[in-house]
Amino acid sequence: MDKDIIKLLPQKAFKLLSVKETFRIGANVTKSILNKTSYNHQYEKLQSNWPWQDIVLNTAIDTPKAVHSLEDGEKILRIYFSQFFGDNTAVHLDLRSSHFASGTPFTWVPSRLHYDFSPDFKEGVQSLYIGFYQNDDKHFEAGLKLLGIIRETMNDSQKDALKALFYEHFGEGKTGSVKFSLSKLQSSFDAIFSYFIKEDVPLNPEFAVLGINLVTLYLSLEKISSPINVSEVFFKVLAAKKSDSSN
Repeated sequence: MDKDIIKLLPQKAFKLLSVKETFRIGANVTKSILNKTSYNHQYEKLQSNWPWQDIVLNTAIDTPKAVHSLEDGEKILRIYFSQFFGDNTAVHLDLRSSHFASGTPFTWVPSRLHYDFSPDFKEGVQSLYIGFYQNDDKHFEAGLKLLGIIRETMNDSQKDALKALFYEHFGEGKTGSVKFSLSKLQSSFDAIFSYFIKEDVPLNPEFAVLGINLVTLYLSLEKISSPINVSEVFFKVLAAKKSDSSN
């Protein structure tokens, strides 16, 4: 796995993970780079269900074109959300700008670094985003339960504290446009994992994989000078998912 990415992950998270679990997850993700059969299968599955005509999938970029416009940023964010709301495909984790080429159409080369999240984890991520952007606190809490963060043994005060941390982590994207900042993401993660360590909250090891995905996403989006209307992009993806389900 790319050591440059690992260095950018919140180091406190690793204090919450067993060495065995960290090694197992890390080994699976690293092996995915070399597993051409798995990659080809996931690529074909992704391509067959891809809903966006203005974003073309490819296995390589012939002529790199730097991503820098607001439209580029919105497309990258659409790719991020689409993978979690897609049809049971693995998530291609590396969303750094080297995997994209600006233009008409926009080109995305899904990274060989890919991971098939467990159904509960993926559903939990979906519930968090739906709950946040639709202002649905019950849906948001349900997502945290699926991710193993909120447990039945917790009292209301503990649950509210955890929800507040994650609402803060999601930031101002519900009501306005967002200028992405990797340092802000890292600070937010630091606050969450500091609380986890203090209150002995267990951490699902798949969070480390999600962290790779988010860090690389932010590395690309912080290069976009204009703020992005995240909620607008999210609802486009959600509408496409509902449309696909109804067909």
